[in-house]
Amino acid sequence: MKKKIIISVAILAVVVSLVLFLPVKVGIYDDGGTREYRALTYKMVVWHRICVNYNTGERGYYENTTVYWYPDSQKTLEELWQMEKAKIDYCR
Repeated sequence: MKKKIIISVAILAVVVSLVLFLPVKVGIYDDGGTREYRALTYKMVVWHRICVNYNTGERGYYENTTVYWYPDSQKTLEELWQMEKAKIDYCR
């Protein structure tokens, strides 16, 4: 009986972990190829965004992968981009 309880608790813990942390691909955006993945507890954005370098005026890409935990995971992609731009100083 004790083994069944332990196995049931272990299986329940694995299922809950998968539901909370398994990301689902939301889509690809037309901003250069940014991809967004969501789970219940976080949002992961693979940035691939066209930008213009302030210093040289040349066009290029901003590429980075960022994980946003709650409450930032509830923000839109544009709000997250504003947060990301604040971290870098070469992209408009």
